[in-house]
Amino acid sequence: MKTKKTALNIITDVIPLLIVSILGIYKVKLFLQVLGNDTLGLYQLFSNIMIYVALVDGGLSSALMYSLYKPNSQNDHKKFNELLSGGRKTFSKIGMYVFGIAFVVSFFVVFFIKDSPFSYWYIVLTFLLFSLSNVLEYFFVPYNVLLEVKEKKYIYNLTSQIGQIVLSILEIIMLLTGFKFELILLMHSVVKLCSHLVEVYICKKEFPLVNVHEENKDYSFKKFLNSLIFHKINGLVGSNIDTLIISSLLGLSSVAVYSTYNYIINMLKKILGKLQSSMTAIVGNILAKSKEKMYDLYLEFDSMVFYVAIIICVPLTLAINQFIDIFYEGKIMTSFMIGLSFSLILFTYIIKMDTNLFVSAGGLYKETKHCAITDTIINLILSLVLVNIIGIPGVLLATAFSVLIAEYILKTRVVHKYIFERTPKDYFIRNIKFFVIFIIDLIGSYYLINIFNINTLLTWIIFYIIFTIINALLILLIFAMFKEIKFLQRFKILLKRGA
Repeated sequence: MKTKKTALNIITDVIPLLIVSILGIYKVKLFLQVLGNDTLGLYQLFSNIMIYVALVDGGLSSALMYSLYKPNSQNDHKKFNELLSGGRKTFSKIGMYVFGIAFVVSFFVVFFIKDSPFSYWYIVLTFLLFSLSNVLEYFFVPYNVLLEVKEKKYIYNLTSQIGQIVLSILEIIMLLTGFKFELILLMHSVVKLCSHLVEVYICKKEFPLVNVHEENKDYSFKKFLNSLIFHKINGLVGSNIDTLIISSLLGLSSVAVYSTYNYIINMLKKILGKLQSSMTAIVGNILAKSKEKMYDLYLEFDSMVFYVAIIICVPLTLAINQFIDIFYEGKIMTSFMIGLSFSLILFTYIIKMDTNLFVSAGGLYKETKHCAITDTIINLILSLVLVNIIGIPGVLLATAFSVLIAEYILKTRVVHKYIFERTPKDYFIRNIKFFVIFIIDLIGSYYLINIFNINTLLTWIIFYIIFTIINALLILLIFAMFKEIKFLQRFKILLKRGA
């Protein structure tokens, strides 16, 4: 039953996400054609500034979710309702605080833009309209958490993802018919509000015993905040500091270049993130068994994430520039260094997945606070130094390096110390071969690809489908030679269970 629910959650999450992502790629092209590079850059800048404004959340949604698991498993409806009601009031206040902060910040956004082509008051107005659609999310957080805890996440997936699809389609129509940027932003709020109201209606029908307006409110979930806030800050800096630095030091046109690449990378990150979350239950079950079995599973995941990282990032490095040149018809500046740097960010994101799974399953948030702080400091300092030397690639390489040090190396040490009670020396030595395979595959593929002339979208699609399949089989053969394909047996077992 749980296997079917997991599959349903993945299907309702990944498939609509793919649709939204494909629409989004076309939407970016329309933005460039209709509104121009600067407006696209402004839109991306708003997204990143608003995420920092939303830092007041501090990870409370995760804290609320954790606190609800126990009363839910014990069918303690009173405690469950009190916590959820406390969450509703807390997030309603946060929503109002966030909009108040956004209102103040709107008067200073212009200072993050080098040589702004827009008027001061235009930037203030459009930022406030953008903020409104984001602030709406806070008033419905308890319903999102409710569906997650009740293992009905697919309902949230459907309502939110269908809303995103509708929003993307309307945005494309409005761009094609000449609507102004500010009206498009206003439409965002209307669609998101309707989507959330549908979610509330479904929650009330599905869970008649749940009352988010309970008179007695429980705010005990806030006790988790101290451990989560460092990870929240690190996640925001790692994902969003790049745009602020590029906008401030290089200008909105450079933000448009960064955003075009980043949209593709983020699409892949989101898909991989959904698959990662589906494996958490497997890790949780194994944690109750012997440390040797846990470590065997850890090494299985390690082989798997390196395999996935290689077969995705090598073709991506070679394909991304050609796709942008062909699809965006030369309107976006491309360079091999930018494409390689983005691929390295994705590579480091993938190879740390196994460690992050065990950190989450083991609840090692307090023990990994120093990792989050280290990541943030290295990323910020290196980005400010390298952006002045090599531009956009400098910011990206700083992000990849900080993740490698803090997330891959330091977190791995924590997991080995607190879960496996052993040194990570053998683990790191074992992984050297994976890095070598990645480098050799990338260099060899680079010289091979340069032989071919790819100048149409159809040619690009056919060529890289064939190349990716052949490369994946070749890398699988190399992994088999090193006896690193045990993860395939794990998938076979899971498929049998789900049958």
